[in-house]
Amino acid sequence: MNRTVAKNLSKLRRENGYTQEQVSNYLGITQSNLSKIENGERNFNMTLLDKLCLLYNCSPEYLLGESDCHEKSSIAFRSHEKVDLDVVAKMNEVTGYLKLLRKLEGEY
Repeated sequence: MNRTVAKNLSKLRRENGYTQEQVSNYLGITQSNLSKIENGERNFNMTLLDKLCLLYNCSPEYLLGESDCHEKSSIAFRSHEKVDLDVVAKMNEVTGYLKLLRKLEGEY
C-alpha cells in the first residue's frame, strides 16, 4: 500500500483523537489489521475506504494522497462522553448532503 495512504490514515485518526480500538470497532476489523493498514503492511477494500471517508469527513482522493484538500469535521462532543463513531460518520454524511443542497440551491 502507498505510504501516503498509511500516513494519512494514522494522521487523521490521531487528529480526531480516536484510538485504533475505536476505529477498528467502527470498521468491523481487528485492531491488529488496522495497525497493519496504518503501517502500510495491508491494503483495504472500497467498503472500508467509504467508511473511513465518512468518519474523517474527507474525500477518497485526499485519503489516497491524490489531493491536499481536506476540511476538518466541525462536530464536537463533550470530552467525558464516549464517542460513537457510527454516529460521527452519519453526522458527517448528513452535513455533506446539507452542504451539497446549499450549493445546488445557490446555483438556481
